[in-house]
Amino acid sequence: MTTCLIGLGGNLGNVPQTIVGAMQSLSQRPGVQVERWSSFYQTAPVGAAAGSEFTNAAAQLQTTLSARDLLSCLLAIENEFGRERDVVWGPRTLDLDLLFFGNDVIDDLPVLRVPHSGCWYRRFVLDPLFELVPDFVHPRKQQSIAELRRRILVRPFRVEVLDLARSVKSALRTLQTMFPDAELRAIRQPDEVSQDDQGLLIRLDSGPLPPWAAPLKLRIGWLDVSVRMGDRRQKLINILRSVGL
Repeated sequence: MTTCLIGLGGNLGNVPQTIVGAMQSLSQRPGVQVERWSSFYQTAPVGAAAGSEFTNAAAQLQTTLSARDLLSCLLAIENEFGRERDVVWGPRTLDLDLLFFGNDVIDDLPVLRVPHSGCWYRRFVLDPLFELVPDFVHPRKQQSIAELRRRILVRPFRVEVLDLARSVKSALRTLQTMFPDAELRAIRQPDEVSQDDQGLLIRLDSGPLPPWAAPLKLRIGWLDVSVRMGDRRQKLINILRSVGL
């Protein structure tokens, strides 16, 4: 049996009722035993078209399934409860994310990545996980859920963005007004990078990194969203909302 952690959420219909129903459905699947789930948390929507406030939770389960089979099971339950995927980051009846599959690190893209790429900095994931498993250690970041959550609660919250193309600084100025609890900085030279590994260090644009920037990928706060589709400014807004700002 493998211990797994999943994230749950939604913002259409009676979400708490949907989550309970989804957990009951999941517990009836062969090879899956739902052990417990967290309280419900109300969180701000993330994404320009995400809609109204979300209800989020986390659950712990045991399974004999493979990670890929468990993911297929979660997607089937999403469909069972009316999940539609017409809009990226859009409103949804139910979201079931496989966050951790034991201590495994799986890069089976584009189908599966474990641990979930956003679970270590998203407040709506870390809050319910902190309730369930505060001492669980993220196998990539090598910090506990409690430690990862503590990082995103610091105010002002530091966000440094690699701006090698010199195209982000003006956007950061406008976002600073929107997010007064953040400290937003554009990084263009090695001497501009903070020495302590706090907050987030974000790579927005693809392309080769200069030699001085390559070691930054080893930082806990390194977040590479260069392959994500979408406008740079909106990507930053989504990240800042996810952190809980």
